[in-house]
Amino acid sequence: MTELDLFATPADDAGPEEEAPLFATVAPEVPVPGAFTYRVPPALRERVQVGVRVRVPFGPRAVPGLVLELAPACAVDPRKVRPITQVLEGAPVLDPGVLELARWAAAYYHTPLGEVLAAAVPQDVTARGRPAPRIARLVDPPPGRPARLGAAQRKVLDALAAGPRAADELCQALDVGPDVLRRLEARGLVLLEEAAAPAAPGSDPAPGPAPPELTVEQRLVLGPLLRQVEERQPVVTLLFGITGSGKTEVYLRAIARALELGRGAIVLVPEIALTPQTLARFRARFGDRVAVLHSQLAGEARRGEWRRIRAGEAPVVVGPRSAVWAPVPELGLIVVDEEHETTYKQEHAPRYHARDLAVVRGKQAGVPVLLGSATPSLESWHNATGGRYRLARLRSRPAGSALPRVTVVDMGREWAEVKSPVVLSRVLVREVTAALERGERALLFQNRRGFTTFFMCGACGHVLKCPQCDVTLTLHRAAGAVVCHFCDLRQAPPRGCPACLGPAMRQRGYGTERVEEVVRQLFPAAAVGRLDTDVVREGEPAEVVLDRFRRGEVQVLVGTQMIAKGLDIPEVTVVGVISADTGLALPDFRASERTFQLVAQVAGRAGRGARPGCTVIQTFTPGHFALAAAADHDFERFAREELRARQALDYPPYSRVLKLLLRGPDERKVQDEAVRVVDDVRGACVGQDGVRAVLGPAPSPRAYLTGKFRWQALVKATPEGVRRVIRHLEERRPRGVEWLVDVDPYHVL
Repeated sequence: MTELDLFATPADDAGPEEEAPLFATVAPEVPVPGAFTYRVPPALRERVQVGVRVRVPFGPRAVPGLVLELAPACAVDPRKVRPITQVLEGAPVLDPGVLELARWAAAYYHTPLGEVLAAAVPQDVTARGRPAPRIARLVDPPPGRPARLGAAQRKVLDALAAGPRAADELCQALDVGPDVLRRLEARGLVLLEEAAAPAAPGSDPAPGPAPPELTVEQRLVLGPLLRQVEERQPVVTLLFGITGSGKTEVYLRAIARALELGRGAIVLVPEIALTPQTLARFRARFGDRVAVLHSQLAGEARRGEWRRIRAGEAPVVVGPRSAVWAPVPELGLIVVDEEHETTYKQEHAPRYHARDLAVVRGKQAGVPVLLGSATPSLESWHNATGGRYRLARLRSRPAGSALPRVTVVDMGREWAEVKSPVVLSRVLVREVTAALERGERALLFQNRRGFTTFFMCGACGHVLKCPQCDVTLTLHRAAGAVVCHFCDLRQAPPRGCPACLGPAMRQRGYGTERVEEVVRQLFPAAAVGRLDTDVVREGEPAEVVLDRFRRGEVQVLVGTQMIAKGLDIPEVTVVGVISADTGLALPDFRASERTFQLVAQVAGRAGRGARPGCTVIQTFTPGHFALAAAADHDFERFAREELRARQALDYPPYSRVLKLLLRGPDERKVQDEAVRVVDDVRGACVGQDGVRAVLGPAPSPRAYLTGKFRWQALVKATPEGVRRVIRHLEERRPRGVEWLVDVDPYHVL
């Protein structure tokens, strides 16, 4: 407990209190370490409980916070302790198990407890007095569209043509104000009505098919796991199974056993886009006992799901990384699907890794944790092969289907032979053509969005960059603009070179928009679709696009990594990886690992039914070991080679890494302070308490973002060494610049 006189003022009650004083330890939701003591006024004594959200004075303002403890005394003069000003929720919202996990996360990731608790118990699950959510739908029959409609109004009507949408979500997706909907309602074109049920995600699904017969491998994996659930053994199991091997069925059977014992489960998925299809499978098995939690749920729906979970009405929770904080009353199992995914690491404060928090929560709660992946993270693989985790394997697909045949195309040779920088190789065109003729479907993966990725002047070599970030601007032809993918700056495409005033600049590279255009030209009779964040932002949810592809309304789907995982569509027999080596050249020690995982995962989308599948990998580096291993579906070969390199260089999993980033608008000040701080850390800490090395400082690979210069350093250390460096930094804080530390960073750019 920490008390700061800085925030203390004399008590403002005029007379003596009849009751004994009561004090509350509160974690304010501000980026300041520690918890603080406040006085509980007599009028609020009945309502202030441990776990309740309150409003407290903090410096010159009032901020929300969570009550952690209540006590009859405090360590400072009670007359100087400021009072709680408001109780924001009538009942506790903080689960004791979640509080224990939050304390661990705050200490490990060096984040104020209040910030961690704000992530664990978002305000929108406790807020009151907000208007009920509304659904927008087209008037049926339509009165006829007036000729004079604004662009925003036309955009709304086009989006609603696909079906009703939540009004708030629609406005956010289309970037329009609520007044646009109100004007359309006044003109009789749109109907706005209150949502029928606050917890729309919890509606009963149609009964699903009977559970499939388990394979021998699935039974062997499931036996020990069920014993762990029954006996509450806090064992971590890495379920290493090839794509399509039936890992989800193992999850479902283990959760069913937990439910039979009166316990609940948390199921983490890597992205919100994957949540609907995962949710459908789980609700088909468990009905309305399944809840969903993620940040894009409308406020009232999220509150409804939260309360169902707290009340024990929905003991199975499905969601992305924030679902690790779900207040399941009697937890019995935690599942982390696609545990290798980097999206489990939060890139803003609090910078936690949900997979690692799941392991910690399982240990604290005394329940098993199941990590599933066809391409495990090297940290989890190292733990499993080293005996820290239990290793379980699924080596074959239940229906007996084989892994897809893989062809690697050398695009350097391809371009030389066809004498043109083609987007799709001849092999890929041939395979897609054959699949379409057979009535099958194809996925084309390109992990860059936009039309072309940069502009370059052929006369002077100038490359068009964002004025606020040291990155190239990407042409988004559908939006008619060049866009910065970091600060979202948008401007008109250049007519000529701004440096030499020469002729039109040349466009280089290609993203999903360009691939989609090429596919439409090559296959004019095919129904072609695209799925990336641009499509979602324009108002078409990912689940709608995927459902159209699943039903066959789209035959060829082009997309980014949103299509690389979780899809199980038997009719997909061809997968094309357009630029397999896009990420290999990044200055990041995990570049090879991420490339292998992406390529292997997207390759595994093919041939998951009775029909055989094929995958075409296009690359300019066909000899790279990560791509060769992915082509052979050989994770273990990749892991052996990559782990040898990691061990030689003392990178994770053989050490922990701490990233120290300094940034500010004055480049010289940032550089000088980075040199001073890092030299100080190197001299004081290296060689002590497991601090092995400090790399840097140096300009960040993204050296200038959103108007700020960035310098960084990496520390290699043991967990105790990381803590020592952070303590030293707190004692000798960087001066005059912003600084942050990222424990176990998953991106060092």
